[in-house]
Amino acid sequence: MEVHHPHHVTHKKKWGEYLLEFFMLFLAVFLGFIAENIREQSVERHREREYIISMIEDLKTDSAFLDIGINKLIPYHLQWLDSTVHLFQSNLKGKDKQVYQAFMVGTAWTYNFHPTERTLSQLHSGGFQLIRNKNSTNAISELEAQYQIFNFQNKSFTEELQNDIDLSAWVFADRVTTDQINTTTFQHFTDSALVELKLSDIPEAATINVENKEGIASYTEKLRKYSFHVQYIVKGGQILLLRQITKTINVLEKEYHIENE
Repeated sequence: MEVHHPHHVTHKKKWGEYLLEFFMLFLAVFLGFIAENIREQSVERHREREYIISMIEDLKTDSAFLDIGINKLIPYHLQWLDSTVHLFQSNLKGKDKQVYQAFMVGTAWTYNFHPTERTLSQLHSGGFQLIRNKNSTNAISELEAQYQIFNFQNKSFTEELQNDIDLSAWVFADRVTTDQINTTTFQHFTDSALVELKLSDIPEAATINVENKEGIASYTEKLRKYSFHVQYIVKGGQILLLRQITKTINVLEKEYHIENE
């Protein structure tokens, strides 16, 4: 019977065998590279989607804040500002507490807007490179530009008006009593951020100096100017911001198909 013996260890391989082994090794390395690349892309796409979902959540938080400001806070404070002007134009005798109540509630608010920076800060720290969708990056950039315009146009002028009004109040109001009422006022914020100050919260020492009629007239005019600014500049700017935020949310939800999530 014929017996077949295996090749001796010193058997030389043919060039085709070397080529096949090289090809198999190259294919294994190449497929490993492809698999790793796919895995990395999958991770990046997942992170991209997480950024977008987080951005939408932030924008909805800002949207809710602006909606309260536009529809509740600003009308509420404008009403008290109008009441203050009306009081100063009437006979002030016996209306000391009403005046303190009106001017302190009417001016006890700041209208600066600070957008939620949670996701924006992450995007600016390298996250933007993961956002492939051009419409989405454009929408976010346009929104940030709107933020800057609003704060530039509003912040310094509003703060200047508020500081002037606060300082001018000393022509008729007592500083110590005002500080005391201020403390009480900021303890009465409601869940919707409205200030509720009752007449019973006003101390008996709260009296109005009616002698400086020129100072009171000047203060009244400043209140009118402030009221106009809040009504048409601050509120108008917040309405534009809210529209831009809503537009951005719509773009992000549409581009990433997350309307129903």
